[in-house]
Amino acid sequence: MKAILIEDAKLLVPNEKHQNFIETSDVLTKGTEIEGEPINIIGLRRGEPFTYKLFKTSKNNLIYIKKLNLKNQEKMANYSNADAGQTPTKVNLTLPEKSNRQEFIGSAIGAVAGFIYGKYRKHDNKKIAMYIGVGAVAGYAGGYLLNKKNNKIAITPSK
Repeated sequence: MKAILIEDAKLLVPNEKHQNFIETSDVLTKGTEIEGEPINIIGLRRGEPFTYKLFKTSKNNLIYIKKLNLKNQEKMANYSNADAGQTPTKVNLTLPEKSNRQEFIGSAIGAVAGFIYGKYRKHDNKKIAMYIGVGAVAGYAGGYLLNKKNNKIAITPSK
């Protein structure tokens, strides 16, 4: 595929450490006709996954595709405005370390309630221990259900 540069384009070199590209001092001048093919390369941009839309020349040089005016209009529709997309939607979930807090509190309340019930009914220590265990399990289940009900997802829309 042939293309014409619509502005000066610096050649790009892959940066393996940061998984992106660095511009070199070599420049292809505006109006130069080059031959090659558009390619997509997955890398990182500001630490986030990003798909780079590049043009690989027949001499294995890489340049940004936005610097080109592709002669084949069908291909142009697929690669023009490569960086004009919307930002991704962010979805924030509760952290797993904080999610068991309600279960712990429910378990403690249930155990205390079982102890108080056993002492109120004046049972022996073996029965009181059973009430503490049953209360702790019931409190844990209640905290788990409450956590599931209140565990909401916050969605930040795209700009």
